[in-house]
Amino acid sequence: GHPGPCRVSISPEEPVVEFGTSLLLNCTSTCHNYSRLNWEVSVTKMGTQGPGWVSLNIPNVTDWSLELHCFGTFGEQRNIATTTLHAYRFWPPQIYLEGDTVAGKEARVTCNASAQVSPRNPPNLHLTLWGEGLPPSTGQGPTVALDFTARPEQHGREVTCEAVLHLGRRTVNASTTATLRVWGESGDGDAGAEGNPPPRLRWELPTNASRELRDGGTTVTIPAAYQEHGGTYRCLAENRYGTGAASVDIIFQGSSRSPLIPVAVALAVVTVLAVLAVSWWFYRARGWKPMSD
Repeated sequence: GHPGPCRVSISPEEPVVEFGTSLLLNCTSTCHNYSRLNWEVSVTKMGTQGPGWVSLNIPNVTDWSLELHCFGTFGEQRNIATTTLHAYRFWPPQIYLEGDTVAGKEARVTCNASAQVSPRNPPNLHLTLWGEGLPPSTGQGPTVALDFTARPEQHGREVTCEAVLHLGRRTVNASTTATLRVWGESGDGDAGAEGNPPPRLRWELPTNASRELRDGGTTVTIPAAYQEHGGTYRCLAENRYGTGAASVDIIFQGSSRSPLIPVAVALAVVTVLAVLAVSWWFYRARGWKPMSD
């Protein structure tokens, strides 16, 4: 059969490049019997050539959009390939956690990203913000927000924001992540006991994170409670006649103020009082003897 017509092509097709950076393109011919193979562009041409191809190097792209033409002359036939260069500036997304995220309360996470594709036209920038167990939020840039009710189990989970910039038939994308810190409500626990002599008090705590001891060590305060503070809280009382202890298991659920804290305090006080009272009574009873006639 007869060979097909000779054609030229440009690669990459419809290139995208960051504004101010360099770009290298190639123009190739399906035939080698051309009399001329070259570029037609409005910028200074730099490049090299070889059998069936010619390159174009733009060391500094300063046009937001640029038409690029490559032509080949094959006898009386002239074939032209055309593509469009798109330049852009793109600032990757950033995630912002607005204020403290408290369990049981409404919380908001926002994502910001920005781009520039020309002085006249706004960028076609699409943002998506999501996280495990959270409904995704999508919208056109530069900002998208995600509102949700914080839960204790969300502590330590990641939220992700992806920004996609559309440039003709091509896209440029970037993403970032942030870690949620879900705080619970604050709470106090008091240890109290009576005895003769008065007992010394101390706490055995499940964690040393974000807690304070006050009133000579009899009160433990958790300014902002979250799941790591759950566990067994043990109050110990000791004098020279014996020891007493009371403990309570506390679960931080992050909703309204938990009734476990006052219950724990009452349980600790009653138990320690009972233990020390029995110890003191037993000591006195053991040491008492009836008078002889």
